[in-house]
Amino acid sequence: MLERSPIVEVAKKVCPAVITIVISKDLPKIEGFYFFPFGDQQLVFPRLKKEKEKTKIGGGSGFVVSPDGYILTCNHVIGDPEADYTVLLDPEHKYQAKILAKDPLVDLAVLKIEEKKLPCLELGDSNKVNLGETVVAIGNPLGEFEDTVSAGIVSGLSRKITAYGGLLLKATSLRGLIQTDAAINPGNSGGPLVNMEGKVIGINTAMVMGAQNIGFAIPVNYGKEILEEVIKYGKIKRPFLGVRYVILNQEISQA
Repeated sequence: MLERSPIVEVAKKVCPAVITIVISKDLPKIEGFYFFPFGDQQLVFPRLKKEKEKTKIGGGSGFVVSPDGYILTCNHVIGDPEADYTVLLDPEHKYQAKILAKDPLVDLAVLKIEEKKLPCLELGDSNKVNLGETVVAIGNPLGEFEDTVSAGIVSGLSRKITAYGGLLLKATSLRGLIQTDAAINPGNSGGPLVNMEGKVIGINTAMVMGAQNIGFAIPVNYGKEILEEVIKYGKIKRPFLGVRYVILNQEISQA
């Protein structure tokens, strides 16, 4: 009798709490196209109506962290202030997401849906992650394939990258990331990276285009800090130094 992979049990435990985020926006309707000859080619431009309709423009992932509907995801997934975000637990359960807080410094965001007794994931300790340990990434790659499971190992720790992503294609500098060779694709952002106990150790955030199996996750301890602040204070509290500076010139230096 074949022995069942432990990844099967991890997937059964984790998948019910992984959610799909559908991104939609009011956009003009397309009623046809204009065709213009240009040399040997033909340029095509859409012919738009004045009225608008709700249109799906993207998708991402996230996961429930409390039975009363708190959700962790990536900031770049919900980065468009003019878009609407719908959370799908499954095809029959859809909720309008409320954005409670965003932290672009670590690319994390906290959402809330109005529901009780939800399945949720246990947050592990990313400080105890070991190089080479087996991990599982779960999410909604390409915004089409919910609950996609991929497995790999922790390939590196404390990585620093500059990532370009989200609907607005902003550049974000991220530090302290977990590198993994578990398959991470566009749409996986915000989904959990879990260990073999089913505990979240990271939040999937980026991949290297043109490379094979080089993906990155934000350490879950960053998310734990943010989540605690949002639940306690209703927002993310960040210290700042109230200092202003001017560049010295000869006139100022002699004053």
